[in-house]
Amino acid sequence: MPQQWPVVVVGAGAAGLLAALYAARAGVRVLLLETRPKPGAKIRVSGGGRCNVLPSAMSLDDYATSGSRNTLRNILFSWPLAEVHRFFESELGIPMKTEATGKVFPVSEQPLDVVDALLGSCARAGVTLTGAFRVTQIVRTNDARGACFDIEASGGRRVRAQRLVLATGGLSLPKTGSDGAGLRFAELLGVATVPTYPALVPLTTRAARFTALSGVSVRAQLRAVRGDRIVGESERELLFTHRGFSGPVVLDMSRHVTAPDAAGLRLLVRWGGVREQSWEDALRASSKRLVSTVLSERLPERLADALLAAADVPRERREHELQRAERRRLLSMLDAFVLPVDGSEGYAKAEVTAGGIALSAIHARTLECRAAPGLFACGEILDVVGRIGGFNFLWAWTSGRRAGEAAAASLRAA
Repeated sequence: MPQQWPVVVVGAGAAGLLAALYAARAGVRVLLLETRPKPGAKIRVSGGGRCNVLPSAMSLDDYATSGSRNTLRNILFSWPLAEVHRFFESELGIPMKTEATGKVFPVSEQPLDVVDALLGSCARAGVTLTGAFRVTQIVRTNDARGACFDIEASGGRRVRAQRLVLATGGLSLPKTGSDGAGLRFAELLGVATVPTYPALVPLTTRAARFTALSGVSVRAQLRAVRGDRIVGESERELLFTHRGFSGPVVLDMSRHVTAPDAAGLRLLVRWGGVREQSWEDALRASSKRLVSTVLSERLPERLADALLAAADVPRERREHELQRAERRRLLSMLDAFVLPVDGSEGYAKAEVTAGGIALSAIHARTLECRAAPGLFACGEILDVVGRIGGFNFLWAWTSGRRAGEAAAASLRAA
């Protein structure tokens, strides 16, 4: 017979650790299963190895979903950001600092401090952690107490859960153990999902003119445009790489390019975040100066040269010598440059997975799956993606806490 547990949480990442902790604090026995030998793999590599655990401020506009924004709001605001911040500092004992970017880090900048504090809290709450437990099958069945879940792992190990929380993440950063298995289990249990795709991911290009700019960084506004309609926009730093484009603004906007319905979508760049009229004024005020000099005062010189070449404007051209067609091409390059994207670096480099379990498939107040009572889901496995800067961690902490508390509460109500 399989081992019997009131609550089993599959996945010991950010959402799973919070789900296990809060279910155990509610007074039930909790088993936390993790594929890898050590838990918290994504926490360990987050924020460039410094662990950007939270944003300093947030709004609903910092998140995207194909589902109900009311459901998203209900879950996201169930644990106010200020209280989450206090949880880390007061309950976990991790001093935090806020940088000028709005990102919140541990003062130590050590991800292991976060992982160890969470594991310590789970242990004190009575959570049993089992690592190197790769779930291969989940079957919903019944016992004397009602519906339950039989969970089988490689090697034939089995456990039974009265309540099951899926916190397995998506497909991003597979080196951390994410392989999409949780989504497959959910689908086999009848839970509705929406197509997944990589998000917060660097974009690629075959345009050698721009891969040659690797290492150059510039402020830029990106607009995702379909037809004549702007479907998204953001202004932050853009970084050229040897394969294409990265940096916060590209990562934030990448989901528009990688989405299943991305056909016909263009990313338009406003270099320096400067509008066309401002460029026009700057050029006219410098009529006898080299156009390249005017551009280089606002943009990195290598980028300015690349844009002049793309606009077919000679580098030695002075403003008063610009032909009408050259001026029009140059201003278009500066204000509405079509970023030459041909793909992305995929799940291997994506920070999160967009898509997943549909929000319509869960109860907003409990995160219990409508099609499989007793099954709860939280974190990246749900169809929610935040922008870069700790927003996806905030979603994981918040949804994990709610799922864990609800799983425990449902046992008491049974």
